[in-house]
Amino acid sequence: LIYAKGAGSQLDLNVSDFAISEVIDHVLAVNEPLAAKKGLAVELDIPPDLRLRADRDKITHVVTNLIGNAIDFTAVGGLAIRATRIPVEQEPHIRVEVQDTGIGIRPEHHELIFQEFAQVDSTASRSHHGTGLGLAIARRLVELHDGRIWVESEPGVGSTFAFVIPCEVAE
Repeated sequence: LIYAKGAGSQLDLNVSDFAISEVIDHVLAVNEPLAAKKGLAVELDIPPDLRLRADRDKITHVVTNLIGNAIDFTAVGGLAIRATRIPVEQEPHIRVEVQDTGIGIRPEHHELIFQEFAQVDSTASRSHHGTGLGLAIARRLVELHDGRIWVESEPGVGSTFAFVIPCEVAE
């Protein structure tokens, strides 16, 4: 629905003030059973007072996609989730990153995975299923917030997905 709605028109932002830790805690509560079943360690480094003004539902969607992918593509080890306030062109921004010890992504696929319907492994026997829309939607939602999203990855070592958005906070 988000993909279809966004393809034809600009999505509206329902902006509110919230702590990014609340969003990440909620997403982890939903995904923790699968991480535990796989024996994955989860490390958090998120200041509880790190607040922003953004569309909470859309940021939740982005975080859900990144954490879900990290769990899906990691068989051994775990993931680390960090959030920090950083300056970008002298304006405060929030950087959220999800790092995993999963299968990794070859450099030539780093941009491809953010395109609609893109899948790195298109064989019928691939072990990870999906529509190829998750990261494309995540990119669209981050860009709606005047932010950017990217991946740093090495095959066999793991991936770090990160996004940065302005963090205007209500006075």
